[in-house]
Amino acid sequence: MDSLAISSPETRMLEAVRTAHRIQIDGVLDEESWADAPIAGEFYTYEPTIGEPARFRTRVRVLYDDDNLYIGAVLFDHAPDSVLRELSQRDQGGVNADFFWVTLNPYQDGQNVFRFEVSAANVQTDTKITSGRHDKNWDAVWDSEVQITNYGWVVEMTIPFSAIRFPKAEVHEWDINFWRSVRRFREVSSWNFVDRTKRDPGSQDGVLMGLTNIKAPFRLSLFPYVSGFVENNPIGNTYAWSAGMDLKYGISESFTLDLTLVPDFGQRKSDDEVLNLSPFEVRYGEDRQFFTEGTELFTKAGVFYSRRVGGTPGRYSRVASQLNPGERILSNPDEAQLINATKITGRSANGVGLGLFNAMTQRMTAIIEDEFGNEREYETEPFTNYNMLVFDKVFKTYSNINLINTNLYQPSSGKIANVTGTSFKVSDGQNRFSLYGQAAYSARYDTIVKETNQGYFYDLNIGKISGTWQYNYGLRVMNNSYNPNDLGYLSRNNEFSHEMNARYQVFVPRGRFLNWRADLSIRHSQLHQPRELIDTRLRAGLNATFRNYYSFGLRADYRPFGYYDHYEPRVSGRYVIFPHSYEFNLWISSDYRKTISFNSSMNLHNRNGLGIYYALTPRLRISDKLNFSHQIRMSFVNGEMGYFTRFNADSIVFGERDKKTVTNTFSGAYVFSNRSAVTLNLRHYWSTVDYTDEFFLLQESGTLADYNFSREGDISFNTFNIDLIYSWNFAPGSFMSFMWKNSIYDRDVGGDVTSDGFIANFFNTLGLPQTNNFSVKISYYLDYKYLMRNRT
Repeated sequence: MDSLAISSPETRMLEAVRTAHRIQIDGVLDEESWADAPIAGEFYTYEPTIGEPARFRTRVRVLYDDDNLYIGAVLFDHAPDSVLRELSQRDQGGVNADFFWVTLNPYQDGQNVFRFEVSAANVQTDTKITSGRHDKNWDAVWDSEVQITNYGWVVEMTIPFSAIRFPKAEVHEWDINFWRSVRRFREVSSWNFVDRTKRDPGSQDGVLMGLTNIKAPFRLSLFPYVSGFVENNPIGNTYAWSAGMDLKYGISESFTLDLTLVPDFGQRKSDDEVLNLSPFEVRYGEDRQFFTEGTELFTKAGVFYSRRVGGTPGRYSRVASQLNPGERILSNPDEAQLINATKITGRSANGVGLGLFNAMTQRMTAIIEDEFGNEREYETEPFTNYNMLVFDKVFKTYSNINLINTNLYQPSSGKIANVTGTSFKVSDGQNRFSLYGQAAYSARYDTIVKETNQGYFYDLNIGKISGTWQYNYGLRVMNNSYNPNDLGYLSRNNEFSHEMNARYQVFVPRGRFLNWRADLSIRHSQLHQPRELIDTRLRAGLNATFRNYYSFGLRADYRPFGYYDHYEPRVSGRYVIFPHSYEFNLWISSDYRKTISFNSSMNLHNRNGLGIYYALTPRLRISDKLNFSHQIRMSFVNGEMGYFTRFNADSIVFGERDKKTVTNTFSGAYVFSNRSAVTLNLRHYWSTVDYTDEFFLLQESGTLADYNFSREGDISFNTFNIDLIYSWNFAPGSFMSFMWKNSIYDRDVGGDVTSDGFIANFFNTLGLPQTNNFSVKISYYLDYKYLMRNRT
């Protein structure tokens, strides 16, 4: 293990002092109560070194009253003008600024932590950490203020007790730690010593004492909203407005009800659509706040994919094939309309977590019109009810187990889909060795035709997870009928695999390096039924950061026995064999403290055809308010063999093709203040597929034989999106936002993809029919306790 500067750390204690005075949050610690509070000081480094005295002094005090916890921190710095203060939006990472933050764990279980963070520009970030998972989508309403002084900077913050959860008790002891980041030196330090060679830093906090006679307040918050949009699309012009409300209600001191009525998710980032030639569904990210905030309990066992709720209707893509001669599509919504959604989450004093989720989407139809103006409906999705239930038990301080169930019900179709799963972790007292895994059982019922389909999977892992040397063995078993995809996401099932990993990691500076690690792994995969080879993969990797904060990574993969692809043929029981292959990856990242910085990566492989991929992302920080970045990604694959068509299960045709993909993404932001910003995201994606007129028939042996076949299949695929957003946090928890979206989608099949160069194709794309959408949304935060206090 890397040597530590501190040999025998002790858990530190700090007493909070009750104040009878009103604390004004102004970044000036001039109230008398601050002078009465004990000081937490003498921070230890967390990185780049471990356990050494921090470069600058930090002094922190804690006060409280019946409603709030107050934290005042004085962060000394011999060059206050050098304190970095880049502005950003709330909860945005990667910012070139100094930070101070506090972590709170009222249940002292080491696994459920609240983090409240303030930058030197007074930009707030709040995070909920559960078993090592950081949820920045969790938002609380709290207050902070920062002052730059001639001796450094000062942070003053108030955290309402209504923003956190804590058990019932007359006298409280909470785990707490204070952290500081000095960006220009890349130094992170903490009050209570935290050993970076161990996982779960939340279990290495100090203790806050002296909290007496505090009670969880009555919690009821309303977030009414009104929104409207105007859209111009190739079919015509549309406009609409809506109003709804989100509600948060504290059922008890530990559990919270979240409810959204008549939700509006129109103001979310455009999906990064891609040309998908694989047999698998593309998985997109989630940007709807209700489905991203406070959902850590629902991610257990990997059986929940929130985009299923209110996603694309199941028969959306079939509408065109249902047209009779002379008919046209008048409307075909690409998202199921959400009626409402509810979730209950929380954790009791004995460490039991509960999560309950319910959502309903209405029946969706496409409207089809014939040549005489008569209209008819085609159902694309029936009314659907989604349910989810989670129980999670934490065992102090590194172990946990949970039980989770998801259920989908469509009354009109008679479809019921049910998945029951679990995940667990059992660790020793030092969190060095661990046994962890997950398992699930799926059952799909058709109550009309009386059919049932059942399946299962499990993962088991055991190994050493902390220290300089780490190693692990994993077993994955999944039968060919396991299917969680009605409410979850799984690209492929039918797998039986073993994997062994080893890692050597240096955490502290040595020679030219601040830190580095080397990884080695081997994985052997087979089908579960029948037990046939998929592949054997050897992987080696190296990642390092130099003292000048340039970083790089190398990775090499080798498949000595080839790859047996059982999915590309699109027919059960068939497979195609690709020969042994290699893959090399390299990435480089520069020092992000500089005005100009960059990321770059490159990949070279002969996995299926000869391919090369390159990406470059330069970033320009013009000032603390204005920044830009541009990412260009280029991918070229020659001689790839891919599925083309099939006539039946015995006649599957593959084609040789060359693929080219160029993606340009331009992003920028101008941040007016810590409460107001305008952001721009522009993305053009162009992908072409050029078949070489060489076609093959898949043999029973998995090989390909020449086949005399001719059909046009070349593809040119373009998407162009612009998202321009202005957001204003005009009051605590309240927002106004304006968004303009421009969208172009074009898929041309059968044309000559080699006729246009990039510039010609780009301008041709801009001339295609497009959709423009302008929307505005106002959401206001209403706190019941605040309203009642003002009323009286």
